[in-house]
This record gives sequence, C-alpha cells and structure tokens, in this order.
Amino acid sequence: MYTSMETIALTITLLTIMIVYFVNQKNPFRVFSILLHRKQVVWHLGLLALILFINKLELRYESTFTNQQDYAALFYTYEASILANIQDALRHPLLTEITTFFYIIMFVTLIAVSLVSYLLKEDLKLFYTFIYAIGLNYIIAIPFYLFFPVNEAWYIHPQIDFLIPSVYTEFESQYRNISGLNNCFPSLHNSISLTLLLLSSRSSSRVFKSLFYVSVPIIMFSTIYLGIHWLSDMAAGIALAVTAVWAASLITERYTLLEARKIALLNSVQSPLE
Repeated sequence: MYTSMETIALTITLLTIMIVYFVNQKNPFRVFSILLHRKQVVWHLGLLALILFINKLELRYESTFTNQQDYAALFYTYEASILANIQDALRHPLLTEITTFFYIIMFVTLIAVSLVSYLLKEDLKLFYTFIYAIGLNYIIAIPFYLFFPVNEAWYIHPQIDFLIPSVYTEFESQYRNISGLNNCFPSLHNSISLTLLLLSSRSSSRVFKSLFYVSVPIIMFSTIYLGIHWLSDMAAGIALAVTAVWAASLITERYTLLEARKIALLNSVQSPLE
C-alpha cells in the first residue's frame, strides 16, 4: 500500500469507489455523466483545482516568502510535555498502523467520497458548500504558512517521535512533497476533516454521516498521536473549519438565490414568446 505514491493513489481510488457504492447504492462512475450536463459543477471544480494549484505553488516557493523563523518554539513553551505524554501513554504498533492509514489514506478518501456522493445525489447545495468550504480552508491557511511558519512537533520536541515512517518508510522522500514540514498552523488535516464532518451532518443518509462521525475523530487524533501537530494547530484548525463552513454556507445561499433568479428571469422571457 505504501510502496509508492502510485500505490497510495490506487488504494484511495479503489476505496473511494467501494465506499461511494456502499453508501449511495449507485454506480460511482455515473458522476461523469453528471459532469457532462452541468457546466456550473465543472466551473466550481475548476475553481477548487486552481486553489489547490496555488497551494502547490506555496509549497514550492515558500522559502522565498518567509523569513525562515520557526514559531513552533512559542507552542513548545506552553504545551511542554503534554504531547510527549500522550504519545508515550498510547504508543502501540497497531495504533500507529491504524492512525497512519487514516492520516494518509482515509483523509483523501473522505474528500473524494464527499465530492462524488453530493454529485450522485445531485445535492448541488451541499456540493457548492463543499467546494467553497474546502477552498476557504486553503485560502485562509496559505498566508499563515507563508508568514507564520511552524515546524511539526516531532522536529522540535526531543521527546516526540515521528511515527509514520515506521509504517510508511519512504514518507519523507515521497509524501513530503505535498506536506510541508513547517505548514502546521493551522492544521489543514484537522480543519478539512472537521469541515467534512460538519457538512456530512446535513446529509439525510445515516450511513454517510456515520462514516464521518467515526473517521474524522480518528484522523484528528492521528495528527497528535503521530507526532505531527501541536494542540495549538488543532485548535486553530477547528476554528478554521467552523469559520469556513459558516462562510461557505452564506456564499452558497447567495449563489443559489442568484441562480434561481436567473432561471426565473429566463423563463419569464421565454413564456411570452411561446
């Protein structure tokens, strides 16, 4: 599973297909048909892709924007041994396997499952809110990564171990390219995971909601247990998620209202002609 980024991508793809079918009882590939007939959906996906591309540029060129100061020392002074004590008390090979799986595989899988499920159900309101909320998570976080760099906890704290390499040995050489060492505050793993959970709670499907109610807490816990994030990163991520979902909901309401007015106007113009 962790032999290369390709096998990781394949695992995520297969898992997404299986979960989407189980949760929705619909052919996951039907989503491509929906994309062909809804220009607004494609436009929104393009907008999200652009934001993700900007995040990729930030990872590549952040060294030219930051002063290379590491603000993790601020967190280290008051979080002290809390994280080390948590890791020492709970450390177990099986738990490390499980949390690594959720941190690397399930995190991306949940994003994909949300996207495909909202489209299959043709719940465009939730789909738009999902796009705006994920986009806002990145837009708000990127300035912090550029001008408030915070290194991962294991890199600073002498009593905290980075546990992922014990499961995924090539993490630093393969995965690190998409996961900046000093892009900790706020934690996007926490903010996006909680964003997905908050949005899933609006779904009418119990099975769908249960998937997130179980998975998201494990992902959020993994960010601390695996030695990656500070508690401050998690707190900021939670605040970011709540803010992003709130703002995205307002944007969606405005957008859908404008779309409804546009359709009503077109119908009123066509009616006399008929």
